[in-house]
Order: sequence, then C-alpha cells, then structure tokens
Amino acid sequence: MERIKSSDEMAAHRAERAKLLKKERDMAWDKPVRERATAIEQQAALIIWKVREHERDVDFGNQASEAIPGPETLDLGGQFLTNRDRIERSRLFKIAQELPKGAHLHLHFNAELPAVILLQKAKDVPNMFVRSTEPLVQDENYATSEIVFNVMSVSTTPRVDIFSATYKPAFRGDGVQPWMLWSDFRVQFRERNKHSKSHCYGDAEEWVLHKMILDQEAVYGLSQTTNGIWARFNQATRCFKGLMNYESVYSWYIGEAIDNMIRDRVMYAELRPMLLDKQIPGNDGKKMLDHRAQMQIIIDQVTEKKKELGAKGELHKFPFGLKIIYCAPRSIPKPMMQREIVDCIKLKLEYDDLICGFDLVGAEDRANHIGFYQEELVAMQQTCHDLGISIPFMFHAGESLLDTGGSKNPENSNLYDSVLFEAKRIGHGFSLLKHPVLVEEFKKKNICVELCPTSNELLHLCRNVKEHPYPEILAAGIPCTINSDNPSLFTNSVSHEFYQVMVGSMSMSLYGWRQLVNWSIQYSCLSKPEQEQAKQILEKEWVTFCHFVVDTYGKEFADKEFQDIPYFVRSEPS
Repeated sequence: MERIKSSDEMAAHRAERAKLLKKERDMAWDKPVRERATAIEQQAALIIWKVREHERDVDFGNQASEAIPGPETLDLGGQFLTNRDRIERSRLFKIAQELPKGAHLHLHFNAELPAVILLQKAKDVPNMFVRSTEPLVQDENYATSEIVFNVMSVSTTPRVDIFSATYKPAFRGDGVQPWMLWSDFRVQFRERNKHSKSHCYGDAEEWVLHKMILDQEAVYGLSQTTNGIWARFNQATRCFKGLMNYESVYSWYIGEAIDNMIRDRVMYAELRPMLLDKQIPGNDGKKMLDHRAQMQIIIDQVTEKKKELGAKGELHKFPFGLKIIYCAPRSIPKPMMQREIVDCIKLKLEYDDLICGFDLVGAEDRANHIGFYQEELVAMQQTCHDLGISIPFMFHAGESLLDTGGSKNPENSNLYDSVLFEAKRIGHGFSLLKHPVLVEEFKKKNICVELCPTSNELLHLCRNVKEHPYPEILAAGIPCTINSDNPSLFTNSVSHEFYQVMVGSMSMSLYGWRQLVNWSIQYSCLSKPEQEQAKQILEKEWVTFCHFVVDTYGKEFADKEFQDIPYFVRSEPS
C-alpha cells in the first residue's frame, strides 16, 4: 500500500498527464479564437456551457444510471426529429437562433422555404396541375403513389381523373396526358376521403405535405434502410420542384428565401439549383423561361431586396446577395454531362458575379462516381483557364457509408477525385476519415468540408448527431462550415444545425461556433474585399450576441454549480 501512495510517482504521473493534455490543447482547432477571447466572450462561453449541461441534466433528463430512463426524458443530442419540439423550447436553441452565422454554403435551391407555404401559394395558381404515379383507387395507392406538380396551360391540357381506375400515369408517349388540375384534385380528394377510416388525412394538402417532408415514421421506422430513405427523399425533392419552378413563385421565392435567411441570422448564401431542365413555365403555362431568364430573376430579386434593406438601414443584414452553384446529376450519360458543363460555362460568361461553382449531385451509392466524368471535367478546367474564368468545383463527396461512388470498388470514392480536381469545398465529407492520406491532402490543398449533420442523420449515415464524425474531422485540422442542406424536407434550419453541433460534442463551445462562422466567410466565393467587409459586420454582431447571452441568461446561471468545468470555458484556461 505504501507503494501505491507514493507522492513522488503521483506527482510524476500528474506532470506527464498535464503535458499530454497541453499537447492536445495546443492542437485544438478552435484555439485561435479562444486565445483572442474578450472578457464578454469568456462570460458568454461559460454561460452557454452551463445552459447546455443544465438542459442535459434537467430539461432532457436522460442520464446514465442503473435505472431505465423514464418516458418523459429525452437524450440531449439524440434523434433530431424525436427531440425537435423540446429543442425549440430550449434556452440553448434560442441562443443558437441569435447567433450570427456568417455564410450558408450548402443549401439546395428548392428547399429553403417550408412545404406548407409552397402549398398555400399553389392554391392561388389556377393552372397548377398534379400527376400521380398510380391511380388513387385503393387505400394502398395513397401510401405508395408519388405526386409531382407543374404549371400548364388550362386551355390545352385535357381533363383527367387521378381517382379513376382508367387513369394512365405515364408521362411519356403520344397522346399521354396524366395531369389533373390541382383545384379539381383537392375537391375530389375531400369528397372521396371524408368517410374513409383508412388514413387520417383530412385534405389533399395535408396528404401531400406528408410526402414532402421526412417525418419520424419515414426516417426511424424499424424496416427503413439507407436506400429506402434516399428513395423517399428523392420523391419529396421531385414533389417540391413543380411547386416553385414557375415564373411568379420563382420571383417570390427568392425574396422570401432571403427574408428567411435574415431571420436565421445568415448574411450571405450560395444556392445549389439543379439546372438539368433548361426551362421553367411562365405564369400562363405556355411561355417558357430559359436559364438566362431564371438568372435574371434572381439578380432582379436580390437587387430589389437589397434596395428594400438599404431603405430601412438594414443592408448589413444581407449585404452580398446570393451566388449560384451550378448542379448537374451524377446519373446522366457523358454526352449529357458535357452539355451541362457547356451550359454552366455559358452562364458564367454572362453572369460572372452570380455563377460561383459547379457540383455533381445525387445519392453516392448510385452511379456514377466523379471519376466517371474525368475527361469532361478536365476539359472544363482547361476551357475555363483558356477563357480566363474561374468555376471552382464544390462536389458532394463522402456522403455515404459504402463510399464507393456507386460502384463495387472503394477506389472510386468521390473523395479521391475531389482532391485530384482541387475542389474548393466538398459537401458532407462523412466518410473522409476512412482515408488518412486524403485527410492530409485536404489539409495541404486547404479543402473545406460543408458539414450537414441533420441531413446525414435523417439519410441514415448516423443514428444521431453524437455519432456524427464532425468532432474528429475538426480535430484532424480540416476547416468546416455548418449547413442545413434541405431545410424544407428536414424541417431544420441553420440555427438547428449550430444547436446540434453544440450538443453533439462535449468539446464544442462558443469558440467553436465562432471558428465555424469565420470559416464560412473565409471559404465562401465572396471576393477578398467582400470577405473583409463581412468580417467587420460579423465582429459587431458577435459583440452584440455575446452581450445578449450574458444579459439574458447570466443572472439565471450565475449561481448554478457544476463539477468538472472544462478548461476551454473557464475564464483563465489552465
């Protein structure tokens, strides 16, 4: 026993432990922010830590013990959809809502506004049509059918009945006409289903809304699989498409999306539209708007919104407008991909300040991998060089558990070609840590990862945010940003995402939040002068935010005692 109590050996052990901890602290990815922290930031950091840990123990209450947690408890950092209502009532989420978030760099174009708003708008469109993949005759048809929308000419579109057994859902072929007027569909849906006990949907909008978002049943069902939820996700995406891809709502959508970003404390965004379809319908369903017309609508609406903000003295809330990352699907043949690249370059030449990147999108467990298009992408790089323009690649990559680029060969991972094509950023990067060589290449080439934690959970890459690899990616020294990906489908926001990364890792703090926001500006496609302006705006907003935290929650949490407060939120880190 005397040996065990040796004070000399204990002192040596403590000294070695202190050295080991110091080495890790010195390599911490948020160290630059912590070292420059002001007194108000230090106060806010400690308060936010206390709020989080109080809510873990009390408001969520699912604690580790021999007792089985009660049904009223929830797991902080557990399943997002299960927790969302309690999240939105929490103090920590209210803090996250006030957080200045910088730039939003991974946002799909048709997924910024809630589905319910788009369905409300569709009610006022007299020539909105709907198509089903099967007749709605039997009860099971309501569960298995896929629904898509489109604005068409009332005068030239024949009337059909989706509720008839003779309805033909095919949309290709001579004489085929599967489109039913949405107003007629709503009336018939109500009449045919008001006495039904087979499902609980009172009206057509409620039924369609269920198909447009990923709910707990769809995501967490016992029989759900990665491939199953991806198919469900793609169906929802197609449903959204027709509700916003027509002239009047396209214009309205841009302004509403900007307002939504401002409410979420985002000052700039780079949107990802899928531009495979070369036209969208005008309001009458006859006139068609090409890509040039669509880009001009975006420019005009951004200009109008900035003018409106300027008149109110609020231009600092969204001073840089929007930019567009041209997206093409990885599933198309090579000749079609070449046409997409040509279209992207043409738009860049005409709208240099608007088009800021090129991406290949789609489920990565399906063909094709990025390298499949290597000839086309190499030619694109050379053409851009010859024309004196820059269209950086911002590929979706590593958004997969298999990580084989839709093939049987692990060396077809999209992460390899993201490095070889010198991507500026990649989307998701969930599988990056499987590749130690690529981790070093990412750091060497300064490639940023656009993290989308909730998206990765709902699409079955991880069970909850605590299982997400973002802490390890950050610890490896790779710069990252926080993004909501498809908020309309996932019912999330950038505020939710910052909340999630705070509760998903015990080592996350206010300083980590700030570093992530800093990187969102640094790795954006804003010019250097614009980035400097953004940093100045952020600095002012950050001070205001820290004061908000201290003024709102400081008194409540001043006397709350906690054991083991970590060094990174103590006023004097040791």
